[in-house]
Amino acid sequence: MILIILILAVIAFIYFNVIPKKGYMPLAIISLLIAVLSIAGIVAHDYNHYGMRTQTTTVKKELVSSASPQLPVLLYQPLGNGTEKIYLYKTKNTDKKPTPIKTDKTHASMKTAAKPSMTIKTERYVFSNGWNQFLFGWFGHNNELKHREYTFNVPKNWKVLSIKQAKSLQKQMAKRAAMMKKMQQMKQAQMKK
Repeated sequence: MILIILILAVIAFIYFNVIPKKGYMPLAIISLLIAVLSIAGIVAHDYNHYGMRTQTTTVKKELVSSASPQLPVLLYQPLGNGTEKIYLYKTKNTDKKPTPIKTDKTHASMKTAAKPSMTIKTERYVFSNGWNQFLFGWFGHNNELKHREYTFNVPKNWKVLSIKQAKSLQKQMAKRAAMMKKMQQMKQAQMKK
């Protein structure tokens, strides 16, 4: 709606300046002032989310191992030089693949806890009232993400591993299991003799 107000104010300003009649100068000034305020409102809304407030939602979910129930692990994929990490989590053992955290406007942190869980705190911009939604609704900023915070509450007996480390550990465990199976077969063979 503010775009329509801006267009009408510009048209009125041009009209009152092109057709010189007595008493049109104050109307031209008023229409120019409305146009300037409309532009300022558009810029303030676009860059500083004028007319909006922050709405926060917090969701807490149970966390299960990213790998398998027998191996309590939280996996991550390092980005760039390794300082940034995309964590891969599961909330149910029936999940086929771990879910990666979102990367846009996101921060993740770890805490030690008794039970594994995950908290997702999401902040979004929403219109502060119906009038602001009426004025700025065309710009599509409603429910725009401001920030998302993932907090992983991980027990002390859990390991936080990169995907590469997890694959290496999986290979080692498979080799160990094969060796144990071979040793059991050898013992059984000796017992039969």
